[in-house]
Amino acid sequence: MNKLIFAGAAALALAASPSIAQDVAVDAEGNVYVMTDAQQVMYDGWPEVRRVAYDAWPYGVQEYYWTLTPEQNAGWWVLNDSQRVRIYEMTPEQRAQAWTAVAAQMSNASDTAVAARTSASAATTGPRFVRTEVIQTTPASDRAPDGELPICADKAQDNCINAWEAGKRGPGVSRPLEYWPGRPASEIDEPLPATRPES
Repeated sequence: MNKLIFAGAAALALAASPSIAQDVAVDAEGNVYVMTDAQQVMYDGWPEVRRVAYDAWPYGVQEYYWTLTPEQNAGWWVLNDSQRVRIYEMTPEQRAQAWTAVAAQMSNASDTAVAARTSASAATTGPRFVRTEVIQTTPASDRAPDGELPICADKAQDNCINAWEAGKRGPGVSRPLEYWPGRPASEIDEPLPATRPES
């Protein structure tokens, strides 16, 4: 009876003292793993999903987690709980082989992601960034038979080229402004000179 009262008092003391309770993780069997201050800081920085997963691991798995190298730690969070427990239950030689396999799979996944990003950036239909200009390939169906872009008609802006840029000069061809007039063209009624007027 005294043991039960003592255990109950100890549990109340742990609950009443938050600084101690934060450093303790109790697994389903009642085993307690006490984290170091550095481990507690890492644990507190995890997203809630990770903390919940960690708290559900058996005592030995929690203890083993803190022995992982940074590379193993990255792989650990890619695994599911049954794979984590399986690695924990292996002999040291089997663990080494398992971690080699996990690292190889993560490297392959990383290489695949890099290749996907590279091929996506090399796609010919998307914008390509050249210095500060954005160049976008125009679909062949929108090009003139000779491969040149048509000159933009009134109010057209897509899949055509500005007449001035195409080298067309003369009446009816407006020269683009070389300066910002201070407000949008839709708000300006009078014609503006192509170069900034001297003030």
